[in-house]
Amino acid sequence: MKLEKTSILKDQRTDCYSIMSEMSISDYLELIQDIYKDKGGIKGQREPLKSSSAMRIRKQMVKDIKANTILPPIVLGLVVNNEDFQQVNDISLEALTELVNKVESGNLTIIDGMQRTTALNEAIEDGASADLKVRIEFWIARKLNSLIYRMIVLNTGQVPWNLRRQIETVFSSMINEMSAAVPEMQVYSIDDPNRRSQGGQYHANDLIELYLSFGGRKEKVDTKERLADEFTRLDFIEATENTDFSDNFYSALKRLALLDISISRYNSEESDSRFSNGKDLFKSQPARVGLIAAIAKRIYGRPGFDKPHDEIIKSSEAVYKSLDSIVKKVDDLIGEELGTFLSFDLLSEKLSIKSARVGDFEREYFNKAFEALLEEGENIPSLSICWSAY
Repeated sequence: MKLEKTSILKDQRTDCYSIMSEMSISDYLELIQDIYKDKGGIKGQREPLKSSSAMRIRKQMVKDIKANTILPPIVLGLVVNNEDFQQVNDISLEALTELVNKVESGNLTIIDGMQRTTALNEAIEDGASADLKVRIEFWIARKLNSLIYRMIVLNTGQVPWNLRRQIETVFSSMINEMSAAVPEMQVYSIDDPNRRSQGGQYHANDLIELYLSFGGRKEKVDTKERLADEFTRLDFIEATENTDFSDNFYSALKRLALLDISISRYNSEESDSRFSNGKDLFKSQPARVGLIAAIAKRIYGRPGFDKPHDEIIKSSEAVYKSLDSIVKKVDDLIGEELGTFLSFDLLSEKLSIKSARVGDFEREYFNKAFEALLEEGENIPSLSICWSAY
């Protein structure tokens, strides 16, 4: 792969570099061939559109490419380590080429340009010269948080993908960060047939919702509704502009996993209710969302409330210290003593109430329950206090 004519600008606001470059179509297609097969390396990225209008447009694009047209830059996201990031400002073409080529799987994604990439493939197959040039913009950051913030801000006010799809755009890279930050957790991919058998195991798609809930500070994030999506986007911008946002989310996720693993040690002789064994609690996505949203509100305040950064730091330290104490308290309980603390019989009774929108009810219920848990901290005698909080 050979890059040409590099222009480097640094976004000081998000601590992210934008590098505009050129490469041949053949080099570009070789670079992204694996992630293109995996829908751009992006969870939820659009596959090549197949509607009649989209096919007509792409057919015209293929024709234009063969006539040496200049396509809008294709945007690739790149997450690198601290050492490599420090070298980006004065990076040479050769060093940039080496950096891109050595990037770990999952840390390079097609952020914008899936349809153009399909057209390029079709144009080459239809006889276009593979030596034709294509413009590539690399967004390079050491934290995925920087890319997410920039992407959401740039798309606000346009006609963008909804918020969930924007998060899905860079989520494959986020999995790498999560795995490193929370080694106790095991993540199943969307196509993984495995099912949860113990605490600390989660489906990748469910983690997207946890991330949205943490950023939006809501237990219910209805990104299908445009208005709700816009308000959530604004809340998310406020949260992600904080440079510690990703670290806080991973810290919250770590406590969720540790509490889940500790609780999962409990096995009941009765299995006729929804919540019998310890692993059943956080098998429930509403329970996971409820805890994550409760932590986010405790750290950042309720949506619309703008906490000073120093207060956010103090709040996060206090929350994680309290959660660590709670986990230690649960770790020290065994057998029926643990079962009494969990009070699953009361939880099952409370959730037996019929509701027209069960999912929303349970998210709100667990959010109130875990807000009570954070208020009581390590001094809580049992979770019956939580289950009675709603």
